[in-house]
Amino acid sequence: MAGAYLRPTLLTVVSFGLLGLLATVPDWRLYRRALSYPARPATTVAWYQPQQPVPGVKQPSALPTSSSPPETGPGDIPAAALQRASDFAAAQNSVALLVLHRDRLVLERYWQGHRPDQPVNSMSMVKTLLALLVGIALEEGHLNSLEDPVGTYLPAWRHDPRGAITLADLLYMQSGLRNDDRTDALGSDLVQLYGGSKVAQTALRIPLVQPPGQTFEYNNVNSQILALVLEAATGESFGDYLSSRLWQPLGAADGFLWLDRPGGRAKPFCCFFATAQDWVRVGQMLLHRGRLGDRQIVPSAWIDRMVMTSPLEPTFGLHIWLKARTQEYTAVNLAASAPFLAPDSFYLDGRHHQKVYVIPSYDLVIVRLGEEPPAWDDAVIPNALVAGLRSQPALPP
Repeated sequence: MAGAYLRPTLLTVVSFGLLGLLATVPDWRLYRRALSYPARPATTVAWYQPQQPVPGVKQPSALPTSSSPPETGPGDIPAAALQRASDFAAAQNSVALLVLHRDRLVLERYWQGHRPDQPVNSMSMVKTLLALLVGIALEEGHLNSLEDPVGTYLPAWRHDPRGAITLADLLYMQSGLRNDDRTDALGSDLVQLYGGSKVAQTALRIPLVQPPGQTFEYNNVNSQILALVLEAATGESFGDYLSSRLWQPLGAADGFLWLDRPGGRAKPFCCFFATAQDWVRVGQMLLHRGRLGDRQIVPSAWIDRMVMTSPLEPTFGLHIWLKARTQEYTAVNLAASAPFLAPDSFYLDGRHHQKVYVIPSYDLVIVRLGEEPPAWDDAVIPNALVAGLRSQPALPP
């Protein structure tokens, strides 16, 4: 998960600057970003410069809302369950919580002065958008197979051992590339990727440290390399392909990407800015296996494959999370006190706990956006709503 990566002290900045001057021309943009990194990185959207617009539609339609209050009949989410979810979100430094049930918005809450039309940095939730675009590119014939080696698409790796890494290895986070994810050193791979001016060059120089397909490691460079493959295969920038194949078909409002430099590249491992309502649209499309309204946006078979368990990590699919990350299931990024009550739950996850939960068995989509929470628990909100639904009379046949 990407996010608060630029926290070095001034001494660290100066030290790296002096070393850089001795060796090569330093990346002053990285230093400036390190010194000015916002305390609220999810919602301080103006800081992220330069930006690339991702056009949506001119007039996004309103999300359907429930025509009746909770607890009016079988199958409704009880008001008490909605309140439990809302209270938890409010206490966890959230700016937005939206709940879509049976394709109707039954809860929409904002805090800290946040407005419905204000975008938030998705952090790593954009990784799932990247995976959705890979599925579309496969359907369109730009990519041949998940077993394609990346050297097929990246000339820099064509005659390099890293060229044998497959698209599946990248999507499953099992590439074997070095995972230097330190956030307190300007020289780390992750900080260079996040704040530097040459994200493509940084990604392409990261070495292989073990054979692909042997170890799961949540590594942001996998997503950046995958985006380079997608751009090479389609002949379009990530932002243009995202706009035409996904964002406009969803009926979403304009979003934007953060570029490494003016006229440079996007960072599809970390940084896409959109509203809470538009993340609901993403979740609704996933809920319906790639379909929204009368349009099949992403092939249904691809959605099914995305939510299949990876070979090496039981809580991960193809750039999407499965199961609550409890000690029962995994040792990776533990974030929940209990398993999800609905076993078919899956979710998008970004740093500081940006979330889109999708629960097909209960026709639920839940979006939480905000800053770093004091005591997050992944199980609380989805389980409160599912428990509430389970307490209600069943819908008539």
